[in-house]
Amino acid sequence: MKAYLIIIGDEVLSGITLDTNSNYIAKELDNIGISVIRISTIPDEDNAIKHELTKVFNSDADFIFTTGGLGPTKDDKTKQAIADFLSDTLVLHQPSLDYITDIYCRNGREMNELTRNQAMVPSRSEVMINRYGTAPVLWTEKDNKILINLPGVPYETRAMMTEFIIPKIKKGFNLPYIIRRSLVVVDFPESELALALRCWEDDLPEFITLSYLPSEARIELRLTAKGNNREELEYFLLQEINKLPVIIGKRLISTQTPDIQEVIAGFLKKNHLTFCVAESLTGGTISQKITSVSGSSAYYKGGITSYSVEAKENILHIPSEIIRTYTVVSEEVAKEMAERSAKLFNADIAVSTTGVAGPNSDEYNNPVGLVYIGLYFQKETFVKKYFYPDLSRNEIITRISNKALEMLYFKIIENE
Repeated sequence: MKAYLIIIGDEVLSGITLDTNSNYIAKELDNIGISVIRISTIPDEDNAIKHELTKVFNSDADFIFTTGGLGPTKDDKTKQAIADFLSDTLVLHQPSLDYITDIYCRNGREMNELTRNQAMVPSRSEVMINRYGTAPVLWTEKDNKILINLPGVPYETRAMMTEFIIPKIKKGFNLPYIIRRSLVVVDFPESELALALRCWEDDLPEFITLSYLPSEARIELRLTAKGNNREELEYFLLQEINKLPVIIGKRLISTQTPDIQEVIAGFLKKNHLTFCVAESLTGGTISQKITSVSGSSAYYKGGITSYSVEAKENILHIPSEIIRTYTVVSEEVAKEMAERSAKLFNADIAVSTTGVAGPNSDEYNNPVGLVYIGLYFQKETFVKKYFYPDLSRNEIITRISNKALEMLYFKIIENE
């Protein structure tokens, strides 16, 4: 089955408001086997809405979703345009009016004409009261298609999709099973990976599709199986996944989760090891990634964001002569940060980062993009140097946070 999304709103077209509704709706529909064939963004104008509805009703979409234009102000024109398109009239929906009135009375406000108009709906539409806002949601059947009109406020759209729209679709239509598996590959350029997987990909069953989702230095391989027999889908997915370690080797870091921190968590818990971080360049990003995993308190001892020279000297107790001699962005300081944070937190493993994220060089004239990552691993210390002069500040921080965890992962592989 297929869906067409229409995002209505001048504020979206102007860039003032970020459209998150289409992203959320598309993912929710994809999860139940409905493919989105097009997403359109149009102004809140009567003719634009009618023109888009005419176009979509001539397409092969089974579901048409609109968001926005259902509110109380004069620029909310969706309902009237829909009624005109359907050759219908707007009528008062008393349950919606009662609900809206109750909200206003509870908050000590008086109803006005514009607010009352939110209870006006096309006469042939099924109405779902929006208990997360005031504008009701509409469900209309026409020409073997379903037209669903949602509010533009994101949390209202999400709640109504979750509680009403998705369950209603699942109950009323025979939808396929969809099973996804995400695999993570590191240190493998996308074009080279595609060449390595070409024969394997060409031999995939027709009901299994592969997507490449690159992110910084990693690539997520997403396998999607769609069909009517769940057990069969799971069996064939596993068969195909089991072929990949032979092709990719150790650069395939996970076949269970796209999050490397969960892979690391499994190793640390299994081996009863503890971990800490000393971050300068990354400013706490690695710590946030590690603690995003539930149960991380079992192995994560803590972290320090030793951003300043004073923090490196006074908290980590790195000798000032080392910093003066080599500067804070150096192999020597990265090594000291890792070792001394391990001692500070009494941890078996520690990761450190120090570098220049930009946009300017540091006080020692180290260039933007120069980075060192330190890894203390059970009484041994390793340091790697990276140089990313062409990346933005945020890109460098993200890239190095990932590289630090990958460095730990590969050391884990060596010790498995």
